[in-house]
Amino acid sequence: MASGRAEFLSQYPLRRFPAGYSLALPRQAARARALQKDLLDYTLFLPWIWLIGGLGISLRIGGAALVFAILFLFIAYAVLRRSSPPKLLTAFVIASVIAAVLSHYRLFPSSWQVHFRDAAIARQLAPVICFYVVAWASKAYFERRLPFGDAFAGGGPIIFLSLVVAPIIMFQQGFRYEEESMVKSVFTMYGSFTNNIILAMFFITAYIFAGSGSRQKFGILIVLIMAAATSLVQFWVITLGLIALMLGMPARLTALGLTLGLIVLYIIGLFFLPQLLLAAPNSGIRLVFIVDTYKSFIDTMGLGIGYGTESVRWVYYFPDRPVFTFLPNPASMTPGQMLEALSTGVHNSFFQALLRTGLVGFLLLAAAFCAVFPPRNVPRKLRNHAAALFGIMFVSSFVNPALESPIQGMGAGFLYGYLVALRSFANSRAMKSPEPASLRAQTT
Repeated sequence: MASGRAEFLSQYPLRRFPAGYSLALPRQAARARALQKDLLDYTLFLPWIWLIGGLGISLRIGGAALVFAILFLFIAYAVLRRSSPPKLLTAFVIASVIAAVLSHYRLFPSSWQVHFRDAAIARQLAPVICFYVVAWASKAYFERRLPFGDAFAGGGPIIFLSLVVAPIIMFQQGFRYEEESMVKSVFTMYGSFTNNIILAMFFITAYIFAGSGSRQKFGILIVLIMAAATSLVQFWVITLGLIALMLGMPARLTALGLTLGLIVLYIIGLFFLPQLLLAAPNSGIRLVFIVDTYKSFIDTMGLGIGYGTESVRWVYYFPDRPVFTFLPNPASMTPGQMLEALSTGVHNSFFQALLRTGLVGFLLLAAAFCAVFPPRNVPRKLRNHAAALFGIMFVSSFVNPALESPIQGMGAGFLYGYLVALRSFANSRAMKSPEPASLRAQTT
């Protein structure tokens, strides 16, 4: 396998990204890959990515056993590929595991939280591990794919499974989003950033920015249909970002603007919390979660509350408003329901890290995201694609519980792994060789 790759590179040295780097597999690479059927990709990685996309939020049908089996196969894939895990993300996971161990011995300071279950520690930590393992395996996959120029191959099956099969299963399972009907709920979820939508958007945005002709038009059409189908503002925000990129806005500036824009909106919202609770209760309660997280951060002197306790209050009292019961009475819950309630996150993975692991965990997670910010030394089409992916990953982590739920974290981990591999490839020796001015003009 390795010798085949070496032979290919010796005949067709990738001294730089080719100007026409796109979805199409180069003819030489196709021949080289035809001579080396890769069983690892098609046994330990791709089938399980397809399964994650096809099940969507119904991944829970298989229970914990299915998730553990997928994670085991992904770890085996990454190890056999001899790929090192993402460094900063590894540091964050280590900090989280240490916090979980300390939580078992009740060594964290306390804040307003009143309930603790030792069994909840593993349940709360598991989504972080899911994100990490999928990111590691995806890094290993794209480290191999990027040099061959076929990183975006096989998008059709994923898009079909994610946008057709997953919603059908969701409907068959009787899924409802809040108080909506089943049909409307399915359409609404096209704007969510659950695993299936994130995986589909990886390839759809690749069609838009790294493709051409009918594939590019198909990608644009699908995004517009999804935006029209959903009522979720987060997808409209991403759609506006994609439009800005297509109109020529600098990729890194667009990604940075989206990131800072969301942060500023959250800060502004905190000053108008009563009005927001009245006008948009769903958005308002999320900001209340942030306020409670800050209170816990202060109470614990920046150390966090650890694992095993609740992240949100059971009942909220707002001035001039009825009592808001967010979670059922603990006395009426079964042990399983109690564990699920304790695992309800604050719908913001960064503040969830601040709550659980304190300032150390928060800074490590923020640094891990900064480490995969779209690189500048790649062709414009790949830079635009990376900016779109970074925006999707950030939104799914900042306004959704991507690192608190396996039904979102696996898709986000897939994007993280790609962005790590892309940055590594961009910084490799092949990318640092001189290139003609004409090529630089085409790729900047």
